[in-house]
Amino acid sequence: MKSILFSFAILALVSFSSCEKEEANNINTELPAITSIDASNDRITAGADDFAILTCNATGGNLDYLWAVDLGDIIPLNESGSEVRYSGSSCCVGERIVYCTVSNDKGDATDNIIIYIN
Repeated sequence: MKSILFSFAILALVSFSSCEKEEANNINTELPAITSIDASNDRITAGADDFAILTCNATGGNLDYLWAVDLGDIIPLNESGSEVRYSGSSCCVGERIVYCTVSNDKGDATDNIIIYIN
Protein backbone atom coordinates (compact mmCIF):
# COMPACT_ATOMS: atom_id res chain seq x y z
CA MET A 1 0.00 0.00 0.00
CA LYS A 2 2.83 2.40 0.88
CA SER A 3 4.52 1.71 -2.46
CA ILE A 4 1.30 2.51 -4.34
CA LEU A 5 0.91 5.82 -2.49
CA PHE A 6 4.58 6.60 -3.09
CA SER A 7 4.14 5.85 -6.82
CA PHE A 8 1.14 8.20 -7.03
CA ALA A 9 3.10 10.92 -5.22
CA ILE A 10 6.02 10.59 -7.66
CA LEU A 11 3.64 10.60 -10.64
CA ALA A 12 1.90 13.73 -9.36
CA LEU A 13 5.23 15.47 -8.78
CA VAL A 14 6.50 14.59 -12.27
CA SER A 15 3.24 15.78 -13.85
CA PHE A 16 3.39 19.07 -11.95
CA SER A 17 7.03 19.64 -12.94
CA SER A 18 6.34 18.99 -16.62
CA CYS A 19 3.44 21.47 -16.59
CA GLU A 20 5.70 24.17 -15.17
CA LYS A 21 8.33 23.54 -17.84
CA GLU A 22 5.71 23.60 -20.60
CA GLU A 23 4.37 26.96 -19.37
CA ALA A 24 7.91 28.39 -19.15
CA ASN A 25 8.61 27.36 -22.75
CA ASN A 26 5.42 29.04 -23.99
CA ILE A 27 6.66 32.58 -23.39
CA ASN A 28 4.78 34.95 -25.66
CA THR A 29 7.47 36.19 -27.98
CA GLU A 30 7.07 38.29 -31.07
CA LEU A 31 9.28 38.77 -34.09
CA PRO A 32 12.24 40.87 -32.90
CA ALA A 33 12.45 44.50 -33.97
CA ILE A 34 15.24 46.98 -33.25
CA THR A 35 13.80 50.37 -32.33
CA SER A 36 17.17 52.13 -32.08
CA ILE A 37 20.87 51.76 -31.51
CA ASP A 38 22.19 54.60 -29.39
CA ALA A 39 25.81 55.67 -28.81
CA SER A 40 27.23 57.71 -25.96
CA ASN A 41 29.32 59.40 -28.67
CA ASP A 42 29.78 58.64 -32.34
CA ARG A 43 33.39 59.92 -32.58
CA ILE A 44 36.15 58.37 -30.54
CA THR A 45 39.93 58.60 -30.51
CA ALA A 46 41.95 55.50 -31.28
CA GLY A 47 43.11 53.75 -28.12
CA ALA A 48 41.43 51.88 -25.29
CA ASP A 49 41.06 55.02 -23.16
CA ASP A 50 38.38 56.43 -25.46
CA PHE A 51 35.31 54.39 -26.21
CA ALA A 52 31.61 54.55 -27.08
CA ILE A 53 28.86 52.89 -25.08
CA LEU A 54 26.39 51.35 -27.56
CA THR A 55 22.87 50.34 -26.56
CA CYS A 56 20.50 48.32 -28.71
CA ASN A 57 16.84 48.94 -27.92
CA ALA A 58 14.62 46.15 -29.21
CA THR A 59 11.25 44.51 -28.79
CA GLY A 60 10.17 40.92 -29.19
CA GLY A 61 10.85 39.19 -25.89
CA ASN A 62 13.41 36.58 -24.89
CA LEU A 63 16.08 38.29 -27.03
CA ASP A 64 19.67 37.32 -27.70
CA TYR A 65 22.07 40.09 -28.82
CA LEU A 66 25.01 39.65 -31.19
CA TRP A 67 27.33 42.56 -32.04
CA ALA A 68 29.82 42.66 -34.92
CA VAL A 69 32.32 45.07 -36.46
CA ASP A 70 35.18 44.60 -38.91
CA LEU A 71 37.81 46.29 -36.69
CA GLY A 72 37.82 47.20 -33.02
CA ASP A 73 36.86 45.69 -29.70
CA ILE A 74 33.33 45.06 -28.45
CA ILE A 75 32.94 44.25 -24.75
CA PRO A 76 29.52 43.39 -23.25
CA LEU A 77 28.49 45.58 -20.33
CA ASN A 78 25.32 43.84 -19.16
CA GLU A 79 24.04 40.29 -18.85
CA SER A 80 21.66 40.47 -21.82
CA GLY A 81 24.29 41.90 -24.16
CA SER A 82 22.09 44.84 -25.15
CA GLU A 83 24.81 47.29 -24.03
CA VAL A 84 28.46 47.13 -25.09
CA ARG A 85 31.63 49.20 -25.02
CA TYR A 86 33.28 49.76 -28.40
CA SER A 87 36.86 50.95 -28.85
CA GLY A 88 39.50 50.75 -31.53
CA SER A 89 43.27 51.02 -31.87
CA SER A 90 45.19 53.01 -34.49
CA CYS A 91 44.57 50.28 -37.09
CA CYS A 92 40.84 51.02 -36.80
CA VAL A 93 40.93 54.71 -37.78
CA GLY A 94 38.06 55.75 -40.02
CA GLU A 95 34.36 55.04 -40.33
CA ARG A 96 33.31 51.78 -38.64
CA ILE A 97 29.90 50.21 -39.02
CA VAL A 98 28.87 48.35 -35.87
CA TYR A 99 26.07 45.82 -36.37
CA CYS A 100 23.66 44.46 -33.80
CA THR A 101 21.47 41.43 -34.45
CA VAL A 102 18.68 40.52 -32.05
CA SER A 103 17.06 37.12 -32.25
CA ASN A 104 14.58 34.84 -30.54
CA ASP A 105 12.59 31.75 -31.47
CA LYS A 106 10.50 33.78 -33.98
CA GLY A 107 13.38 35.21 -36.05
CA ASP A 108 15.94 37.99 -36.03
CA ALA A 109 16.53 41.63 -36.92
CA THR A 110 19.74 43.53 -37.68
CA ASP A 111 20.56 47.22 -37.62
CA ASN A 112 23.77 49.24 -37.44
CA ILE A 113 25.35 52.42 -36.23
CA ILE A 114 28.37 54.28 -37.59
CA ILE A 115 31.21 55.20 -35.25
CA TYR A 116 34.14 57.34 -36.40
CA ILE A 117 37.56 56.61 -34.97
CA ASN A 118 40.08 59.46 -35.20
